[in-house]
Amino acid sequence: MMIGIFWVHNGTVFGKARVVSEGDEYFPGIIDSPDSHADFWDSDKGYIGLFPDLLFCEYMDIPRGRVVFSVNDHRSIVYMDKALFTNEVKKHVMNFFHLDAGAVVWRKDSHYTTSADEIERLFE
Repeated sequence: MMIGIFWVHNGTVFGKARVVSEGDEYFPGIIDSPDSHADFWDSDKGYIGLFPDLLFCEYMDIPRGRVVFSVNDHRSIVYMDKALFTNEVKKHVMNFFHLDAGAVVWRKDSHYTTSADEIERLFE
């Protein structure tokens, strides 16, 4: 079981997964990765080798999410763009982060949207 940040592009999950012990407890009982989508996107361009079409994209243009760990109930919580809520994507996310299907909570998060209208509402 791991925590971290991710994107899904052309059916592939990529990002940065870390063991839970590398995380920080920013909120009581929740272990989160120290990585941010914006920093990773700008500093680790390894994904360009897989997806050259992303060279001129911004980190927020691709559906994304984050996996945290709840210490209190020993479950992973996956926050992600509502566009990613399919069984196939969930399976790929579970594989990428080595998650146990019985110990995962899936949540939509409006901060991870790729919808221009929803992004505009966030900044109003």
